[in-house]
Amino acid sequence: MIYLATALFTAAEQTFGAALAKEIEGIGHAVYWPWRDAGDASLTAAWEDDWTRINAEIARRNLRAIESCDSVVAVAEGADVDAGVAMELGYAHALGKPLRLLRTDFRTQGPRVGPVNLMLATAAAAIYPSVEALLVGLGHAGGGAGALLAVDDFYDRVAAEYSDGERHPTTHAFKRAEEAVTAELLAGRRFRAALDIGCGDGNFLDGVAADEKTGVDCAVEMIRRHRRRVPAASFLLADCQRPLPLAPAGFDVVHCSFVLDHLTDVDACLREIARLVAPDGLVLLAVYSPGPFLAEGEEGVLRYRTAAGTILSVRRSFRDLADLGRRLAAVLRIEEQRTVRIGIGDLSFDSYLLKPLPKASG
Repeated sequence: MIYLATALFTAAEQTFGAALAKEIEGIGHAVYWPWRDAGDASLTAAWEDDWTRINAEIARRNLRAIESCDSVVAVAEGADVDAGVAMELGYAHALGKPLRLLRTDFRTQGPRVGPVNLMLATAAAAIYPSVEALLVGLGHAGGGAGALLAVDDFYDRVAAEYSDGERHPTTHAFKRAEEAVTAELLAGRRFRAALDIGCGDGNFLDGVAADEKTGVDCAVEMIRRHRRRVPAASFLLADCQRPLPLAPAGFDVVHCSFVLDHLTDVDACLREIARLVAPDGLVLLAVYSPGPFLAEGEEGVLRYRTAAGTILSVRRSFRDLADLGRRLAAVLRIEEQRTVRIGIGDLSFDSYLLKPLPKASG
């Protein structure tokens, strides 16, 4: 469990803390965040305005949580770290708990002191300049088989066997079913420029009829294998949650399959897809149907057994896919949506045919 220490006095601090707790939980960690988990509402309901008693109990619960946690993540913003956060860090450090600081504030107190108090800086295992960097750091923390891997590291490790139907029949079934739907939607069509976001070692660029083909992926090994299959295509090693160095409206077909569940910012990826598709283009999107996974509690982590028997873990979240229709409608027009069963249990994926929203006149 991670103890999340943040200032809690303003609405902005509370909102940020809640979002950060969700992000950390999304990569597979249990989180204790005092504003949410100390039981403030139940204590005030029971003891009304007996603040001496309430505050003492909240403090006791927080200290017990620090004692039982595996590590502490603290938001260390501003000219000086919040007093309560500093106390929590000091107590955790005395207990030998690893400390990690998130500081997006780029101001520093000079080379003599640095960005935070030197006692905090020397005690911290790491100081991260962004939420994204923190999540990657937490993903690598712990090490060993089964430790949560960054998405690129995970796919680099499984690239050689990812599409092997005998070793991984479920993954293979999802891919084959999605490729059949894609072939049906694109039958008889030829495109000027095709883009595959999260291209992996899949068949889209190999099969699509297009004069120019571009693949984007975060994993070097996936791109290396794909380049051997489609040598005429261009490939970009990049994070699709950030602006890609590609011209806007440059592709008349954009494909993205089984990618969104790995992302910490689904909306950023969807906005980038909308930016890159041509006004008369189309988008093919496929995602695992979230219902069965959410119903079975499979949220936060994908545990993948390799051919050698090693268990690898990577972030996978379906919460943002549960209302994907609403998210899509904000940036693209849904022309068609269908749920396709893959022939294994009740597993299915949702296939979307999308087009750009019409430009506002005037």
